[in-house]
Amino acid sequence: MSQANSSIESNKASLEHTESLISEHEETARINNTRYHYMDNLRALAMLLGIFFHASLAYSPLVSELWLAAETQNSIVVDFVAWFSHLFRMPLFFLIAGFFTLMLLEKRGAAGLLKNRGLRIGLPFVIFLPLSLVSVIGGIMWAITNVENQTTMLEMIKVRSETPGAEQPPFSTMHLWFLFNLLWFYLVAVLVYKLKIHQSKFVDMITSHWFALIVLPALMIPAMLTQTVPHPAAERIYPEIWSLGFNGIFFMYGFFLFKKQSFVQGLDKHKYWMLVVSLAAYCYLFSILPEKLSFEDAMRHVAEGIPLTLTHVIQVILECYIAVYMTFVCLAFGRRFLEKESVYFRYIADSSYWIYILHLPVLFFIQYLLLDIELNMWVEFLISSFGTLAIGLVTYALLVRATPLGKLLNGKRQPVFPN
Repeated sequence: MSQANSSIESNKASLEHTESLISEHEETARINNTRYHYMDNLRALAMLLGIFFHASLAYSPLVSELWLAAETQNSIVVDFVAWFSHLFRMPLFFLIAGFFTLMLLEKRGAAGLLKNRGLRIGLPFVIFLPLSLVSVIGGIMWAITNVENQTTMLEMIKVRSETPGAEQPPFSTMHLWFLFNLLWFYLVAVLVYKLKIHQSKFVDMITSHWFALIVLPALMIPAMLTQTVPHPAAERIYPEIWSLGFNGIFFMYGFFLFKKQSFVQGLDKHKYWMLVVSLAAYCYLFSILPEKLSFEDAMRHVAEGIPLTLTHVIQVILECYIAVYMTFVCLAFGRRFLEKESVYFRYIADSSYWIYILHLPVLFFIQYLLLDIELNMWVEFLISSFGTLAIGLVTYALLVRATPLGKLLNGKRQPVFPN
């Protein structure tokens, strides 16, 4: 009788264990088969916002000596809006990229992730960086010869091109810097995945709201103290440690959020006060930014580093907290308003990768043409930004979507518009 009871208890425990495994498997399958529409849409919007950000720099007083196609017309309003978006646009993108990285790891494993990301991120970087460099340099050469109203940067490049032995600028990955950074972040993610850190109590701690709102921004401060404010792009052709300590933290935080999606739901009750705090902090940050960044200042910072003044420390602290809070604000509002599936948003999401790759050479060329045309700066901004967006959409529809290039950038084509 005792043996029979023992056998029954053993079978019961075995059944419960099996049911638990089945439940875990079903939950994993449910998660892996879910399409996170708001994440897809936010990622696309973050990329497309890059067009408008770069278009606005032609009218920015802050970088009027540094932007290739800077106009004589500029406005402090442009600076206020553009540099605010700059604080959280790419952090949001990297957080979402990290979120989808763990999803892909759980679907395909480490080898599958590295193969997929090598094809979708690494190969486009190798293909399009040389093409982008040639296009931008060709555009500069055309502008130097054909544009009457030369900008400060174009004039400087012209002088240097005519001076034998002049120092050449460092190699830049330009607007494709984010692809190069992602490749390094994927390697870190695979290591974390292999160590099973994403399955530990560590995730519960870092996804608590007190940690996210107080500690997380503070972790980024040491890296950002080495950079100017506003921070530059990590565009060198080698890993920049500061980017790992800023963009990489956002990426890995998104990675862990895939296992703790209730965190995003919990942001809903914090979104309004985070938005208000961010705007107030940014108003003060903007008031202590320099009026203009000169080329000489930029070169001195490269050569000597950033002086650690009290003002710089305050700027960096504000920058880090605004970046985190506004990224969370975007997640909260995105989950509320962008979660519904839409064929139009799906098409925009699919096309955004190509449009971003294409946009900078196209934008520069349009802005070079506008240098010799007298128009209101806001009209010029609309022409350059929406003109670039239109060219991107048309070329995607005609040359990319149904071609091997479209498969390379977006994977196997899925029908978007119903028959």
